[in-house]
Amino acid sequence: MDLRLLRYFVAVCEHGTMHGAAEAVRVAQPSLSRQIRGLEQSLGFVLFDRVPRGVTLTPAGRAFLPVARDLLTHAARATTTVQAIASGAGAGLTVASATTTVTDIIAPFVVSQGAHGPIDNVVESLPQHVYDRFARGDADFAVGTRVPPAEFRSKVVGHAYLWAQVHPDHPFANVDAFPLQALLAEPLIVLSRAHGVRQMFDNAVTAAGLSYTPAVETESSSLALALAAAGRGVCVLSDDSRYGLRTVPIGTPDGDLAITLYGVWDDNHFAAARIRQCLHELGDFVAELYPQAKR
Repeated sequence: MDLRLLRYFVAVCEHGTMHGAAEAVRVAQPSLSRQIRGLEQSLGFVLFDRVPRGVTLTPAGRAFLPVARDLLTHAARATTTVQAIASGAGAGLTVASATTTVTDIIAPFVVSQGAHGPIDNVVESLPQHVYDRFARGDADFAVGTRVPPAEFRSKVVGHAYLWAQVHPDHPFANVDAFPLQALLAEPLIVLSRAHGVRQMFDNAVTAAGLSYTPAVETESSSLALALAAAGRGVCVLSDDSRYGLRTVPIGTPDGDLAITLYGVWDDNHFAAARIRQCLHELGDFVAELYPQAKR
């Protein structure tokens, strides 16, 4: 199937008009219209209904759109693979991960690996979209905090703390762990319920038969850190500390709260062996970074 025609089809879907799609793909509108009609003839069904203000997808067109996008994604991934192989398969790896994981773990790992380390690019995403970016071919492998999809290979590469971040003058600033029940007595600064670290914290509170009311609920981990440093309370985050705050593990009857880190890859990737080795080394690095986190 002609990938060029698939790109034209997707462009029309995204712009809603032949004119807008023609400008986007830099093809004359009459030519684009002919190409789309040719694609419809080859497929054996009509993709678009022509309406006064543009086009709308037919039921068959709506069913075909995800197929076309999937074919284009795999083609792009194949092109990247071919280019890497042609260059000697020595190109650096790209990892998809959440911004916090990149900042606190991936970036320090890259530093530790030196000039010849395996990673040379990252794709940052929200935690819930990390594996989607990998599956789309945007990265060679992924490091995420959510349970990986079953269709890919995965392994646990370590655990990172969920911290109580406290002002250095706080009575619990220098303890080995901040007991959960004592923590709930503090004015707590937490992320919104959409964030995985908040869900993890709430689950631990519920499992302990306890409850709490946040002093502040925010979408921004940077603001949570700033509020804690300003003396407004104790923030609960997985981020490393800033503004002089002390990070203290949160102690529960089952051990300190820690986030599981998963490495995810495709064994059919041409660099699968390098990816597995990279994840093994990343696991050793995480164990040194958080030596007391439960494993």
